[in-house]
Amino acid sequence: MICTRCGKEIALGSRFCGHCGTQASDPEAGTVVLAPEDSEVLLARLRLVFAGEYEVERELGRGGMAAVFKALEIPLKRQVALKILLPEMGITAATVERFKREASLVANLDHPNIVPMYRVGLSGGLFHIAMKFVEGRSLHAILETQGALPLPAVLAILRAAARGLAFAHDRGVVHRDVKGGNILVDTDGRVLISDFGIALRATDDSITAAGAVIGTPSFMSPEQCAGHRAVPQSDQYSLGVVAFQMLTGSVPFESEGLAGLLQHHFFTPVPDVRLARDDVPEALAAVIERALTKAPDRRFPRTRDMLAALEAIPSLDIDGGESERILCDLASGAAVPKLDTRSLPVLAAAPTVPFTYSMASRRWWRSPGWIAGAAAATALTLGLVVRGARTRENRGAIVSQPETPTVKTHLEPAPARAVTAPPQPAAPAATGKLRVLTVPPDAEILIDGQRVGVGSVFDLKLALGPRRLEIRAAGYQTFDTTIVVRVGETLSLGRIALRTREGTGS
Repeated sequence: MICTRCGKEIALGSRFCGHCGTQASDPEAGTVVLAPEDSEVLLARLRLVFAGEYEVERELGRGGMAAVFKALEIPLKRQVALKILLPEMGITAATVERFKREASLVANLDHPNIVPMYRVGLSGGLFHIAMKFVEGRSLHAILETQGALPLPAVLAILRAAARGLAFAHDRGVVHRDVKGGNILVDTDGRVLISDFGIALRATDDSITAAGAVIGTPSFMSPEQCAGHRAVPQSDQYSLGVVAFQMLTGSVPFESEGLAGLLQHHFFTPVPDVRLARDDVPEALAAVIERALTKAPDRRFPRTRDMLAALEAIPSLDIDGGESERILCDLASGAAVPKLDTRSLPVLAAAPTVPFTYSMASRRWWRSPGWIAGAAAATALTLGLVVRGARTRENRGAIVSQPETPTVKTHLEPAPARAVTAPPQPAAPAATGKLRVLTVPPDAEILIDGQRVGVGSVFDLKLALGPRRLEIRAAGYQTFDTTIVVRVGETLSLGRIALRTREGTGS
């Protein structure tokens, strides 16, 4: 067993950690129910685990599987960003493999526009990566406070990000999560790409399952939305979204739900950035338009071609140093005059077209089923009725049966129909909600024998009354209990950590 506070190993059968005194779980229990570990508790644990090696100062932020802390590497007296695999994620073979892969990928990407990695290790049950600490702000934070950016800054950030991505792509590494939060601007005006946490080598198929949707929805390319393998052109699309956001102050597509957002990526044309402001050069608008093309093979053949197109745009600096001064001010939080932009037209709702993606081919947008589905939706939207289709040679057209003419000698009035009131919508059934997180993160969650989630459910609506809750995973003891759902209440179980079968000798 591993102590949840200090990460030290606890002897089997012990009730307390011999290092920090934390009470351990009952050795005979099949599960351990844990409260979420807050930042202060994790910070205290890190200071204990890394004492003498790192002086951990504070948390900088966290994502889905890791948290980043500012720390001082004591032997070398240098500031580092310490990325820690969150303890509640559970140390499974898949998460360890992904963490190690990130370290090996970034270690081989030595470029001025990519955050360098120093070392990777395992201490006190915590996997960690030590990276260069960038004194500055993320592009996401800058856009949140600043809105649309001046053109010299936009072009400088795009060129720097494209240089870093082109370098990675030339070495077979696709980032897969390019967004403002992963683009950093330091106080010297330098731009660096960070967080290759979901990066993938072009030849690596061992981690991500086929059909998995990976990335941040607002910045994902259509092929990523479809669960297809990301390619360098996928990063180009994401960088195009970032460029659109820097110029207009907002991403091109927004929706109340994930399905609507993905649908926009599939079908909706991207608005022209020049509708929001008049100072965008035609060449820059053309680069963004090409990067945001729906089909990957219609984007730039290589990211270096995109970089060349960006560098070919005439410099927008007045005296050669304006962009650097603006970036330094933005990174330090200094006041920069805000730009006024026009509102973009409201996007029309795209037609809902049910279609199946073929995982055998990346060219899903050319598949007959996709084209036929889109054409059918367009015809329905316009209210067109096509009759008497003629046979066309070598076109694969459908042959329709000729219509039999109908002759009427007189018209009869239609019988009167009784007018009935429209049915009233039924009152929504009373429900309660469930929140639960599992360790390991790939455990199945079942309610009354029906699978409702993997790893977690958040505010899952359930019918009232007693319900059977099961959590199971291969190699672990099954958690099986009865919960009682009450009207309007949220039943929050925190983290439920399954015990391994080996841990009980079974």
